Amino acid sequence: MESMMKKIYFGLVVLALGLTLASCEKDDTDFSDIIAEYQVEPLEVELDFSALSEAPDVPVTDENDSAYNDYVENSPWNKVIYIDFNGASATVTNSVPGVAVQATGAHVVVTNMSGPVQFVLSGQTSNGSIKFYGDKRLQLLLNGVDITNPTGAAINNQGGKSLYVVLAEGTVNTLQDGATYTMVDDEDQKAALFSEGQIIFSGKGTLNAYAVGRAGIRSDDYIRIRPGVNIYVNSSALDGIRANDGIIIDGGVINVETTGNGAKGLRSEGPMTVNGGRVTAISHGDTRITTEDGIVDTTACAALACDTLLTVTKGTLRLRATGDGGKGLNAKQNVDFKGGSLVAVAEGTKKIKKPKGMKIDGNLDVSGGYFYSYSRRSDPLEVEGRLNVAAGYKTYQKKAKVLLIEY
Repeated sequence: MESMMKKIYFGLVVLALGLTLASCEKDDTDFSDIIAEYQVEPLEVELDFSALSEAPDVPVTDENDSAYNDYVENSPWNKVIYIDFNGASATVTNSVPGVAVQATGAHVVVTNMSGPVQFVLSGQTSNGSIKFYGDKRLQLLLNGVDITNPTGAAINNQGGKSLYVVLAEGTVNTLQDGATYTMVDDEDQKAALFSEGQIIFSGKGTLNAYAVGRAGIRSDDYIRIRPGVNIYVNSSALDGIRANDGIIIDGGVINVETTGNGAKGLRSEGPMTVNGGRVTAISHGDTRITTEDGIVDTTACAALACDTLLTVTKGTLRLRATGDGGKGLNAKQNVDFKGGSLVAVAEGTKKIKKPKGMKIDGNLDVSGGYFYSYSRRSDPLEVEGRLNVAAGYKTYQKKAKVLLIEY
């Protein structure tokens, strides 16, 4: 099924493949009464921490593969430094030539000029942090560490090379930022876990990130998440997980919830690819309103926002927005859905912005998997460009604003 219209809106109709949408009127009607009459409820989207059965995570061994350097197994880690946080102090064990480690209370600053070094972090502090300088790859083995920094990021990597975050099997690791950041000139710190370079998550442990000042996890490069990891992000301020140059999800169990106005559960400013795993993202915030130089700007929340191409090949995406004008999925360019399962639910009001299950400014191609979108008070799906649904699908809607595309 294909339409070349500038905008496509789905109303209370039954659609079948083989039909061409010739025209469709924009519908601003509030369907709350109809929904109540027919008692239509969306698919449930709740945080899901249950175990996920995944295929073995096999590292790429071909040095010519673009993903080769994303595998921590492909770098030597024969230089190891242990940092144990103990309340108001931090104990550093082992020394490596070319690596300077300075601890002021439980705030640790590392300058690494020695190439790949593994840092094993453990212990707990309610007033500490660790910051890295130096354009060298580094591995953080989180071995049951709990760091809260009341004045900034808990982990801050100022280097532009790969930051491998390995979650030791069976461990629970917790990071939390502060409500107010103490800034350093010419340095960014934008999250409880922040890196100028790419962040690659692996291992079979758990990472909990709590953000009260800024984002939960953020990279000014890209983020890759490998199978086996368990990540939970709770942000009451800005976005949950955000990357400038893209997000790649190969697997793992990822749960994100945000409550800040205008915040995104996951936001990728570059291409985003989902190859596996289970992602549950819930956005509870309302529309954010800002005024600058007399100009009013409104920004709606989204469980997942992607500024360029979003590609889904496998895995599960469960997205939910509950606040005013919130979107389950907000894509600025094309979405290529090839497989897996995608559920997007919008339950918010439309006082300032219109809530939509999915809002896609480019094209939408559906060629595999299960695709479901729901909006309580507006259109379940808005596609600015072209909609293509592969042969073999049936497409229909129920009494409320639900779009379901399945075999």
